[in-house]
Amino acid sequence: MSSKEALSRIREDFERRRGYWNSEWERLLHINPSYVQAYLELSAYTAERGGLSPKTRELIYVATNCSPTHFFERGVRQHARFAREFGASLEELIAVAMVVSTVGIQTYLLGAAALEELVPGALTSSDHKAYAKTVRQKHLQLLGAALPEVEAAISVDPVFYDVWLDFASASVGAEGPLSRKDSHLIALAAYAMCTQLSGPGVRQHMRAALDSGATPNEIMDVCKLITSMGVHAVVLPVPVIIDEWEKQS
Repeated sequence: MSSKEALSRIREDFERRRGYWNSEWERLLHINPSYVQAYLELSAYTAERGGLSPKTRELIYVATNCSPTHFFERGVRQHARFAREFGASLEELIAVAMVVSTVGIQTYLLGAAALEELVPGALTSSDHKAYAKTVRQKHLQLLGAALPEVEAAISVDPVFYDVWLDFASASVGAEGPLSRKDSHLIALAAYAMCTQLSGPGVRQHMRAALDSGATPNEIMDVCKLITSMGVHAVVLPVPVIIDEWEKQS
């Protein structure tokens, strides 16, 4: 097989198994075809062997591409289009973005847990203790038992955490267009993705997803699916590097 035929075969295989092809992959294909082939095997693994529905997979891809720590417009457009083809509604796609917006609470959880470790009880008052019981029950209904980081967050300022719970309920609550299970699988992806890596968020939504009927295999399918997101370190910068190199040449 000639080099040209080999590249053509990789290109056709990629488009067949992943459903798309673009100019960035074309440039990478000519530079390092073995990398493109290896990425194809990694990124197609969960779709070909896992148990997530095509629609749920695409909604998860939308979530990871619309993260506030890594907004990738082309990815959002591409996977939103695929999700629609698999039956997703506009309301569900918007709900995905709303679920991802809850990751901001990690800033507060981190601060509250650190403060409680350094100065235990510094901001806890008797009024806080009375209010905290109500907030803890509200958290239990929405997200399950509170993690240690959440306990600290409630103790430091239960009123603020109560306000956030209202926000989270509007995003992942039962009234939205997404099922409770899918909401937590999508949230799991948002907290577990390589640009977020939030242990508390992963544990919280993993447990909530399991409580909502997700299987351990589905949980791991989410984690496998979003592992390939690291390729954005190549897909986005390499064309820029090549352009700059060619300008100088």
